[in-house]
Amino acid sequence: MRNGRRTIGLLVSGIMDNFTEALCRGAVEACHDNNVDLIVFPGKYLDRDLSTQKDIMYEYQFNTLFGYAKSEDIDGIIVSAGNIGCFAGDERVREMLEGYGDIPCVLVASKWDGYISINYDNKSGVQEGLEYLINDLHCERFALLGGPSGNTDAQERKEIFVEVLKKNGIKVTDQMMAYGSLNRDNPEECNMLLDDNPDVEAIFCVNDDMALGMYDVMRRRGLVPGKDIKVFGYDNTIAGAKANPSLSSVGADAAYLGQRAVFSMCKLLDGESVESEIIPARFIKRDSIGKNEVDYEINADMSDEEIDRIFNEIFYRYLNKEKTDGAKLRKTFCSLVNNMLQIFNDPLGEQETKKSLNKDMERFFEFEALDYADMEALLFRAERLFELVCNMQQDIEKKLVLKGYLETMYRKIIENMDYKVGCMRLERQDDINSMKIFVRDSLKFRKGNDATYTAMLECLEWLNIHNAYLYVFGEPIPHLYQEEFEYPEHIYLKAYLQNDSLNTVPVNGQKINIKNMFSNEYIGNERFNYVLLPLFYNEMQYGLLLCDLSEKLYENGEFLTNQLGASVHVIDMLRENEKIQQQLNEVVVSLRENNIELDNLSKRDALTEINNRRGFFDEAVVLIENNRSLHLDTLVAYVDMNNLKVINDRYGHEEGDYSLKLISRILSELVGESGIVGRIGGDEYAFAMTMDKNMDMDSLERRIHSMFSAHNRRSDKPYNVTVSVGFYQVDFDSMTGIEDALSFAAERLYVAKQNKVRTVEKG
Repeated sequence: MRNGRRTIGLLVSGIMDNFTEALCRGAVEACHDNNVDLIVFPGKYLDRDLSTQKDIMYEYQFNTLFGYAKSEDIDGIIVSAGNIGCFAGDERVREMLEGYGDIPCVLVASKWDGYISINYDNKSGVQEGLEYLINDLHCERFALLGGPSGNTDAQERKEIFVEVLKKNGIKVTDQMMAYGSLNRDNPEECNMLLDDNPDVEAIFCVNDDMALGMYDVMRRRGLVPGKDIKVFGYDNTIAGAKANPSLSSVGADAAYLGQRAVFSMCKLLDGESVESEIIPARFIKRDSIGKNEVDYEINADMSDEEIDRIFNEIFYRYLNKEKTDGAKLRKTFCSLVNNMLQIFNDPLGEQETKKSLNKDMERFFEFEALDYADMEALLFRAERLFELVCNMQQDIEKKLVLKGYLETMYRKIIENMDYKVGCMRLERQDDINSMKIFVRDSLKFRKGNDATYTAMLECLEWLNIHNAYLYVFGEPIPHLYQEEFEYPEHIYLKAYLQNDSLNTVPVNGQKINIKNMFSNEYIGNERFNYVLLPLFYNEMQYGLLLCDLSEKLYENGEFLTNQLGASVHVIDMLRENEKIQQQLNEVVVSLRENNIELDNLSKRDALTEINNRRGFFDEAVVLIENNRSLHLDTLVAYVDMNNLKVINDRYGHEEGDYSLKLISRILSELVGESGIVGRIGGDEYAFAMTMDKNMDMDSLERRIHSMFSAHNRRSDKPYNVTVSVGFYQVDFDSMTGIEDALSFAAERLYVAKQNKVRTVEKG
């Protein structure tokens, strides 16, 4: 317990999808109400196959965050296990949950025996939607876009889909169903479902994100949701309600799940008895099923109960906001509608009613409720009320008065919407400009020292981050795909931002036990909502950023992670370069002191005893010119060692040196007397050789890899030594020099590196 407050960890699959964002928002509000601290751990998905997905191939690094939730500072955890484990088997998810030992745990949107869980009723809302499509809209041909088998919510929604269709005499086949991930990016599954069901009338998607992805695929095929095919989802996200056409959905606000999970956790930590909860859900009809009607009609004799039900229908998202504001808005809305009906029904006391109506209208627009309103439902009811007034057969003057009020209200709603859209555009443009400045400023340093880390935290203001703690590991930790991550015992706090005040941590105060990284002496005393983000670059982990969970992080959190990870990577390279430069300076001084002939040695690489960069370039120029005079072409190759950093960190620098010398020996054997070899960088080599008529670059590349494979088979080393190669042919009649030739070869090397061997250890 920190400063008398408990700390709850929320384990989720990222923070950028609609479901997780709403879940976090609900948890944040509940933590405020219960005076507890919150730390969000936005990992990704367990056991997801990333081997063929180059754009997200390093996302597995996020999953290391889950291990930090075992900290002694965390009093209880809330786990979105269904989403985190949607690509994993039941055993794998169970293993993850059991790894937290005795830490109190509450699950959301997932069910596991032995665990308290908070879930929406996955059956009632789906059943209501399907039966409406069958009985009222007479649909007969259905399809399902389902989720992974490891997600209990997705499976329950599939089961009720099958059950309702069978109950209504509709045949269910495997061809009617396809299964993707729970995000928007499932084009293959969507296309397959549409191809296999060309006459489909209605598609149920197990969440709104997948439904919006179905929208994208349908539009690319020239299909209109709601017109050509009816679509409905689950979760009732704001993105779905604002889509075009607005998405019909099962109303299951993830923010409420987050709230209830925090309340249950607080009770659990207080020693109270806590039971799992099933929260009712209902079907919400919108344009995506071609239906604009609403459940509760506007009429002149509405009761207070009916008006209250209409408020719930329009402002269901606002109900999760601050309770006091929600009660005030409800009261104002009900009074506004009642006053309009009073003018409609009773001419007596009309002046007082109009005064009250004016006040209600002013108060109504002072709230930010329209940001959370279902605008389609609000505008539809306003239009129906307007029709009711236009058709009234009473006093013309009273009719004009009511029309004036309604026109004013309708205009203000539209003006508010236009204003919000304009603000969103300006805000987005500001964000784009801020991102450009952030990228520039986060890489403006020139040295790899501790002051550089402090400068990085100066760039976070545009994300409304006022508190941030930048931790780095003592040494970068290599973490390859599908390997276990080895957590260090200590971590180093380099700099921190506290209430907008930037601070550098003295060297003797940086070392912190990783179990106390959330409660050390530098963490402030105020209640917080933080998120933990990994700092990594490709396979290397460099540290962590603990910072405010601000509104802008829901959209920009992964961008922040990627950019700061790249910055820390550059800092590490600068530090390594500074060490190398210092070593080189020491070597030069030593050579001068011993009066060694520097000119000759300056062309040789001390470690491998082959040409260094200078020596290679000098000899390559002569070779190319000689070949030109003989009308012979020259082959230039750029060679890069794979995984040197991993071998150094894992097996020691002596093994790294052995690997570098081995490469020089194999390349020298390959080239022989027909060319030259040089080590032109730390793990970079080049060779140039005279080409003969039978020389083939593909065959030569295979020969190189074969030579290394042969060595690895014979070697008793526990690791493989491999290289990537790029070639360029310098024709005798071209003017291409060695520098340009190496640049062109480097471009082809970059392509080859995309397919490099990532496994270091021998199987």
